[in-house]
Amino acid sequence: MNGNDTGSRHFSIRDVLAVIFRRKVPVTIVAVVVAATALTAASRTSAVYEAAAKVFLRRSGATPLATSWTPFYGLEEEMNTEVEIIGSVDVMSRAVEILRERGVYFESIVGDSVVRREPTIGDIAAGLSATPIEMSNVILVQYTGSMPRFVEEAANAAAEAYVEHRVQVRSASGIEEYFRDQLRLLEVKLLDLITAEMELRKRAGVYDLEWQYRSTINRMNEVGYELAKTRSERVAEERKLALYKERLKEDPDILVPFARFEREKVGGQMLVEYWALRSERDEKATLLTESNPEVRMLDERIEQMEARFAEEVSRRLKEQEFLVEELRALENAYSSEVEEISDELRATPDAVAQIKHLGREINYTYTHYEKLLEKMLDSVASEANDIRLSNAKIISPASVELTQVGKMQGVYVAFSILLGLTLGVGFGFLLDNMDQSMRTAADVEDDLGLPLLGSVPENRNLPRLTRRVDRTFGHKS
Repeated sequence: MNGNDTGSRHFSIRDVLAVIFRRKVPVTIVAVVVAATALTAASRTSAVYEAAAKVFLRRSGATPLATSWTPFYGLEEEMNTEVEIIGSVDVMSRAVEILRERGVYFESIVGDSVVRREPTIGDIAAGLSATPIEMSNVILVQYTGSMPRFVEEAANAAAEAYVEHRVQVRSASGIEEYFRDQLRLLEVKLLDLITAEMELRKRAGVYDLEWQYRSTINRMNEVGYELAKTRSERVAEERKLALYKERLKEDPDILVPFARFEREKVGGQMLVEYWALRSERDEKATLLTESNPEVRMLDERIEQMEARFAEEVSRRLKEQEFLVEELRALENAYSSEVEEISDELRATPDAVAQIKHLGREINYTYTHYEKLLEKMLDSVASEANDIRLSNAKIISPASVELTQVGKMQGVYVAFSILLGLTLGVGFGFLLDNMDQSMRTAADVEDDLGLPLLGSVPENRNLPRLTRRVDRTFGHKS
């Protein structure tokens, strides 16, 4: 080795061109095959066209029953409804009829041949779509397909069919009768709901809910107060009765167990008379004997007085017992009334909930009735003035344009050629790298690790010169 650097080599453009030239046949074959395959696949992809017609919808302004009106109020709901109408069977059937009247045929590729036939609803439904333009009264009626003429005609036919359908709907002879029938049904339903609400109010006794509830609460408070008062009186009287009986039991000789007896006029006189007799009898018994007639007469009078006291005590005890029973009965009556009021308060919310539900149904039905009446009035006015509520008009016919997929076909062709060249060159470098033969002086130095002292250039004319020399010298000999 001569000490020269035999490290990795750097390819230049000249080396790349040399490899391509040396492997030109496989490079060309691979590039052509790949490019042809990609171009064939791209050519089999049909171009996609799209056409869109613009349809303007005339919407009504404020009606006699409307309190306010804004230009885009309810626009989204109406536009969504119109989009559904465009995709309906009636509109697509009319579009097919328009295409047949104009002699437009649907073409389909079967193998290598093109088949022409009359369009069907399925053909229209396959590519038809509708999109409302935001914050406007315009709808785009679109059709997408691979045949530009059919795409344009189908979009226009669908737009025209939709306009005709709207005109037929608004100018239908039975539209007013339909509205009137619906209004009559709503009137019957509204009357039934009002009747049911009134019957429920009568059955539950509910008229003015707020006043009735407040009155019931006040009545319950009053009855509750009377109940508490009666219960307190009954407990107090029962304790008095028990105390009287306890006194009589502890002291059977007691005249009267009632403290208030002495404060009474009759009771006080009886006690004064009794104790006067007792004093007189004691004085007589002291002066006279016990068997003295005067003393016996006073004893008889005292016994009579004690009998009167016993009768009075018995009578008053019975009166006290009657009072206690009366208070207990009154207490039970108040308790029953409180329970009834409580049950009424508990039952009232159920009736109130049913009444409120019927009230909501009445309000909803009445609102529906007003809207239906408004639509009927608008319909009658539009027919009288030839101005329809949702009259449609085509403001821009459809024009065909390539979709984004169709516009990419040129890109697909360029990509196919570039892919073929890239794979072909790559395949050439792969073959060259797998080839272990030595073709250049650098290959010899790299493989042998020895310096190259000299080289004999290849002379392509050497065989021809050799033959000439042989012929010359051979002829002379």
